[in-house]
Amino acid sequence: MSVLKIFAGLIILFTVSTNACFAVEFFAPGKSDPPIELGFPVLCNYEENCWIVNYPDNGSIQDYKGGKITYKNNKGVDIAVKTVSDLKNGIPVISAQDGEVVFVRNDVPDNYPLGPENASEEPPFYGNAVVIEHNNGWKTAYFHLKKGSIRVKPGDFAGKGKKIARMGLSGNTNFPCLHFAVIYDKSYFDPFSGLELANKEKLKQYKPFWSASVKETLKYREVIIPNIGVSQEEPSLFSIKEGKYEDIEIMNDTPELFFWVRGFHFIPNDLIKINLINPEQKLVLDSQFRIKSNKIEQVVSFKKPKEDQTWVPGIYMMKIEFYRPGLKLVYGYDFDFEIKKPPEPVDKEALKKEEQLKKLKLKRRKVIIFHKLKQEEKLPDTYKENKFKFEFLNQ
Repeated sequence: MSVLKIFAGLIILFTVSTNACFAVEFFAPGKSDPPIELGFPVLCNYEENCWIVNYPDNGSIQDYKGGKITYKNNKGVDIAVKTVSDLKNGIPVISAQDGEVVFVRNDVPDNYPLGPENASEEPPFYGNAVVIEHNNGWKTAYFHLKKGSIRVKPGDFAGKGKKIARMGLSGNTNFPCLHFAVIYDKSYFDPFSGLELANKEKLKQYKPFWSASVKETLKYREVIIPNIGVSQEEPSLFSIKEGKYEDIEIMNDTPELFFWVRGFHFIPNDLIKINLINPEQKLVLDSQFRIKSNKIEQVVSFKKPKEDQTWVPGIYMMKIEFYRPGLKLVYGYDFDFEIKKPPEPVDKEALKKEEQLKKLKLKRRKVIIFHKLKQEEKLPDTYKENKFKFEFLNQ
């Protein structure tokens, strides 16, 4: 965890020890304590191209539902997208409520290319950031923003829903995300539970801070699976996050295929089942894998050699099911993709002959037109037959 404190505009960074999109502690002077109603801070379609992958730690490494979708001492909400390609296309970060911008950092490089060795281990660990002060001293903070994308400066008014920056990869994070935090009077608050996230005996707690429409949208999941796909090579976690296998074309002479899932918060003994049905409605893959690791972010892949000499061309249906110990189904997803025939090899000699034939037919047509014009005496009076004929036929 990183600790960020601001004293009279001076930023001081203390310790950090996490490999996730992480929380920071922000010291803010308190005034009064009414909760504020918040909109979602990312302009995206939830569970289509963005996901909450970590909730604040409400104590004992538990999220607001008592689950484990968090990490120790996390003070904010981590909102992730599928791939780095999404970032390059631009994912807008927006103000969660009306307020005044009180802090901006916009010059921290993003961690390209993606990889564990490239996550910044130098301050500022929170990367590029914006802090907005709302009514009565409440603040919201937006971290890991894209370098150079911030549209506001201290003193600006940021209306609710205003685009203030783009999601990025700056600071100490190894996946594309926004770390969003709610702050009041020296403490962070969980916008889901309304609980004060502080190390003291008496903790304040309010109703959830989200607006009604946002609460309806943000469904709680026991596991988060942003990426499911197929590739012609065994994928790595980082190649998936880079977007290497988005919109690939698969031919039916491919020797083998890999079917994979990238997710957050798998736990040991979770079971992933997969089956694959070909265009002839034949079950060609029926496999399962039991999770062994409790790493926050993991990828699981299944290998399948081609059927007979080639894959049957057409649409394949893949079904993924995710079970918690005790065979509790917590996630199911159907995914389809196409395997195509390779294009027929090009016969260059045949193409050349076809082109020559087209030219010959055109030339003959010109001769016919020429003689017709001559018979109808529609040629120019000044023409010289041989010269005109030569120019006309070779246009």
